[in-house]
Amino acid sequence: MKKVIKGSVITGIILMMFSTVAFAGTTYSHYETTVGKINGSGYSGYQTKVTSGANGILKSTSVGGNYTVDARMSSSCGNGAWLRNVDDGTVEYLDSPVTQVSGCSVRCQFSNDITTPVDVQVIGDWKSN
Repeated sequence: MKKVIKGSVITGIILMMFSTVAFAGTTYSHYETTVGKINGSGYSGYQTKVTSGANGILKSTSVGGNYTVDARMSSSCGNGAWLRNVDDGTVEYLDSPVTQVSGCSVRCQFSNDITTPVDVQVIGDWKSN
C-alpha cells in the first residue's frame, strides 16, 4: 500500500512540474519595464519555452513618449532576431532561433535606438510559446 501511495505522489509531482512548464510559455505574461536611453535595454520577466523553435507573440500596449523600441526573445539558449519599431498597439511575432528549445528560460528584451535621448516606458503582454 505504501508503494502505491508513494508512486501516486511522485506521479502527481511530475505531472504538476510538466503542467507548470506548459502553462508558463503558452500563457501571456504582463511586462512593464523601462528601456534605458541611448541604446539601452529593458527586460520582461522570464518564461519557460514549451515548443522548441516556436515564435513568441508580443502585444505592445504602450511605448512612451512617441518613441519606438526594438524587441526580441533572449536567453542563454540563443537570441531571436530583433523586431524593429515596436509601437503602441503593436501585435507581432517574436523570432525564436532553433537553439531556443523546450525548457529554456527566455525573456523579452527591449532596446532603444542610439538616438533616443530619454528612458522609455514599455507596457504590454507577451508569451514565448
